[in-house]
Amino acid sequence: MYTALLSTVILASAVLSQPPSEYEVKAAFLLNFARFVEWPPEKGPGPFVVAVLGEDPFGPALDRTFEGNGVAGRSSEVRRLPRLEDAGRTQILFIGKSEERRLPAILAALRGTHVLTVSDIPGFAERGGMIGLRLEEGRVRFDINPEPATESGLKLSSQLLKLARIVSTKATR
Repeated sequence: MYTALLSTVILASAVLSQPPSEYEVKAAFLLNFARFVEWPPEKGPGPFVVAVLGEDPFGPALDRTFEGNGVAGRSSEVRRLPRLEDAGRTQILFIGKSEERRLPAILAALRGTHVLTVSDIPGFAERGGMIGLRLEEGRVRFDINPEPATESGLKLSSQLLKLARIVSTKATR
């Protein structure tokens, strides 16, 4: 997966003739998370929805990354959500740093839904989120807290788990 991710980012960078930005790389991670997580069957057709709650750090990078890239045989759609109440109709929710104060309430509201929560808020996975993105020596890395993902009915690929630093909410209680 990491090779596929880097290939996607490198190809995009070659076209742009400049190194990818931090959020172009993070957008590519989101696309790969979509490919390496299994959601319970949906009750009807519809797009695979990736959304941002709070301030959007991606700009057009997220839209470009998902444009024309379907997930699990479905078209993909990127949304910016003004309200938490709309998050239950998404498959991946990126929670912006602007929402850090509300993080406990956001995660509580999403508990039991089939929404993969991702953020680059420091300590996100340890605080009950599913996947936390972080910079380490100038590279994007990720932490996975498998407990909330399992509780939400999501199955994380073993390939994805091998690349992550596994963390637990229990360690911070």
